[in-house]
Amino acid sequence: MDKVFRDPVHNLIRFDRERDKLVLRLIETREFQRLRYIHQMGVNHYVYPGATHTRFSHALGVAYLMKRVIEHFFDLGISKTLAKKLEEHRELLMATALLHDIGHFPFSHLVEDVADADHEDWTARILQDPESEISQVLVSANKKYPVQIASILNHTFRPAFAVKLISSQLDVDRMEYLLRDSAQTGVRYGYFDIEWLIHSLRLVEQAGDWELAIEQRKGTHAAEAYVLARYYMYQQVYHHKTSRAADAHVRKILHRATDLLNKSAEIPVTGSLRKLLIDYEKFSREDHYQLDDTTLLFAFKSWESTKDPILSDLCQRLNRRHLFKAIDLPEPLNGKQKKQVEQIARSAGFDPEYYLLVDRVTDDPYSDRYLVAGQPTTGGILLVDHEQNLVELSQRSDIIRSIREKTVVSERLCLPAELREKVIQIL
Repeated sequence: MDKVFRDPVHNLIRFDRERDKLVLRLIETREFQRLRYIHQMGVNHYVYPGATHTRFSHALGVAYLMKRVIEHFFDLGISKTLAKKLEEHRELLMATALLHDIGHFPFSHLVEDVADADHEDWTARILQDPESEISQVLVSANKKYPVQIASILNHTFRPAFAVKLISSQLDVDRMEYLLRDSAQTGVRYGYFDIEWLIHSLRLVEQAGDWELAIEQRKGTHAAEAYVLARYYMYQQVYHHKTSRAADAHVRKILHRATDLLNKSAEIPVTGSLRKLLIDYEKFSREDHYQLDDTTLLFAFKSWESTKDPILSDLCQRLNRRHLFKAIDLPEPLNGKQKKQVEQIARSAGFDPEYYLLVDRVTDDPYSDRYLVAGQPTTGGILLVDHEQNLVELSQRSDIIRSIREKTVVSERLCLPAELREKVIQIL
């Protein structure tokens, strides 16, 4: 008998109540349930109203894709040695796929950057903390699981395919978020042929280990579509100028709140949020559990009525969706331009420290940074021919070669709408 989750991306997500019982037990832990209240795409719902999906639904999808990939390998008729290895690691891989995001902070990467925190460090910490429910459930299944999952996530685990399936340029995490984010935002850029991509996956014995690869004859075009889906999603969705402006707006709210708290100003704030912003050394696992998107949204609502005019104004603007505007900068601001922009802001009554932000984002659509001296490692997308020879994707694809190691950079000035026209005039 299966446990079934209805899902807008995968339709029916099925986990066997006996064979997948560890996954089902992990879903019920308090740390995993917290992911219901962390938006997958941060503040992108200010631009794409449907983008209110959570890390919870994404993590379920990643575990489900991992299950499908493992079943696909068994269906291929693999060797007894490899079948034994897959069966040995099946439960571990599915648990890792499910738990890879448990360390995330509110609004995903946004707050992580503001607080100089690392969600991957927190994931490892939660996994290995004997007081966490997740750790207790994992240890009850296998006392090695917390350390093994952490080693998969930090790329030190063997066999290599275990790491590559979770975190690489070809992994179930990336496959899932591209499909889910496309569906929830209503765009088509992130769609690719997931069925054929999985169908084309192979495990290839290499130097006493196994590498994850795509059958060259069948899967090259599916691999191309997958890489291009990521490329277009970053250009058109993740780096959308209004999304980035909303991101900058929230950063400035937290910047102002942090400065006020450091000056002992009285603003309504939970103990956990206070520690995150000004006393991170004391920030505990319980504080991490208590923080989610609702914590910050409630704070932003409360800060509308605070006595500080800057914090109040910034929060009112955000809550009414009077977001910062973004001006594309073909070239970085020079010293003279920066002074002029700051003077325009001051003349209009805006403190430049809290109402101006240069947002710079970069992306590598397809990079060989994971390949060392041409040897397969955990990150490159590899093709395998009928003689079991491995070759990196861009060596067989003109399309991928054209974007290989092509860093895309966007720089924008984010500011209140009232300043936009005057600033454009001097730029």
